[in-house]
Amino acid sequence: MIGKLEEGRSVTSVAEEFGINKSVVSRAWNAFKTTGTAVRKVGGGRPRKTTPRDDRYIVLQAKRNRFQSASAISQQLCTATGRQVSRFTVARRLHKGGLFARRPERCIPLKVSHRWHRLEW
Repeated sequence: MIGKLEEGRSVTSVAEEFGINKSVVSRAWNAFKTTGTAVRKVGGGRPRKTTPRDDRYIVLQAKRNRFQSASAISQQLCTATGRQVSRFTVARRLHKGGLFARRPERCIPLKVSHRWHRLEW
């Protein structure tokens, strides 16, 4: 898109060729003229409350004490680092770390021979 504008084509013709609004082309062209690059900035969005080190700490605490709640892990993290983190954030970090809440099994799964004997009865 920038190359076509550098060739001397109009903003309107470039916008029609790409099938986008001419204001998009105009903004991109102005950004290129001021900064010299046409690359979008990364890192937008809400800043993270925890660091990668905090995330590892959360997963480690959950593995050390498997029956600990997310609220308890949140309180431990607050005392260790001084950062207040919600239990929902802790739950998301545990999920990202591969730890999920599971229900205990209610019964032993039947084998093929068990099913065969049951059908024969």
